[in-house]
Amino acid sequence: MVYLFDIRMAMLTFPLVALVITFPILLWHYHRFGAISRWSILMLYSFVFYLLCAYFLIMLPLPSIASVAKLTTPRYNLQPLLFIQKFMADNPLQLTDPHTWVAAMKAPTMIQPLFNVVLTIPFGFYLRSYFRKSWWQTILLSFGLSLFFELTQLTGDYGVYPRSYRLFDVDDLLLNTIGGLIGFGLTRLVLPLLPSSAHIKERLQIQARQVSVFRHATAFVVDWLAFSLLTALGNGFLGKIKVWEQPVALASLIIAVLMPQLIWRKTLGMRLVHLKVFSSRGEEPSGGQVWQRWLAGYSLFWMPMLVGGGLVFLDPNGQAYMYGSIAMILLLTVMVIVLGLDMMIDAFRPQHALLFERWSHTELMSDYQS
Repeated sequence: MVYLFDIRMAMLTFPLVALVITFPILLWHYHRFGAISRWSILMLYSFVFYLLCAYFLIMLPLPSIASVAKLTTPRYNLQPLLFIQKFMADNPLQLTDPHTWVAAMKAPTMIQPLFNVVLTIPFGFYLRSYFRKSWWQTILLSFGLSLFFELTQLTGDYGVYPRSYRLFDVDDLLLNTIGGLIGFGLTRLVLPLLPSSAHIKERLQIQARQVSVFRHATAFVVDWLAFSLLTALGNGFLGKIKVWEQPVALASLIIAVLMPQLIWRKTLGMRLVHLKVFSSRGEEPSGGQVWQRWLAGYSLFWMPMLVGGGLVFLDPNGQAYMYGSIAMILLLTVMVIVLGLDMMIDAFRPQHALLFERWSHTELMSDYQS
């Protein structure tokens, strides 16, 4: 029942962890391969879920700090193979008596060592099948994972507790490492059933020439982060003077998005996911086309900045700004509806050209080269 509780905790935590790591994963895959492998994503997320389960199985349940402070139990065991001595001394197993076999399997001297071996068998599987590690790398990494668990216990969750509440045991290091090596060996039985590296690479090369919604969105998020950073730096330098907030944001949008497209035909986000702006005929777009693309594509951002900044500058007391803001909100609502519908159509129809692309006669194409 304790193990089931730990797994449920991992299931509850996993969505939050997945949310945090999704963007870095997408960015890395697009930059490295130019596309997303569904098999790789499945393996990676299941690997993360496995690590969460393993961590919670080792660390939970968490005791109270007061109860840990009263503990007088040993903090560590540095005697190798002590689990064998305990098994020989305390386990009720008698090979000649079948009636003792079930009790022997349920005894702590059997369950604890077996748990430590089984815990890292999936780790060895992932290291060989997904990360393509060798047997000696699997030994080192399995030992490293076990050492991380043991040091976390020894330090009382790195200082959260006044002392360790679980035993640091060199036998656990040995058994976890053996489990990883067993997982490495067992993986050989299922490798023929898994997609080969050549097959995955072939599929990625085909997908790398396509511009998916997720790929486009990943580039946009990077550009938005660059724009936000420049805006924060600009406002920090000017001391957040109200009159300059909107002009600073507009200048940041020009520097982060427009200028790189005019010079290189790609922003930082596009560069990281191997995208580039081309004309609708597949040629180098003119500067005017890039301007048109930026004006239409980012109108939801630059228009409020330009109009709002102008109103603040002309009427610092805020009367004109208030009425202008109402009109701007109505205009932006209409624009959001139109652009939102346009993007929804694009999500379901990959060949659909967005409105700002039609107007500027441009489109994003892949420039990935394997």
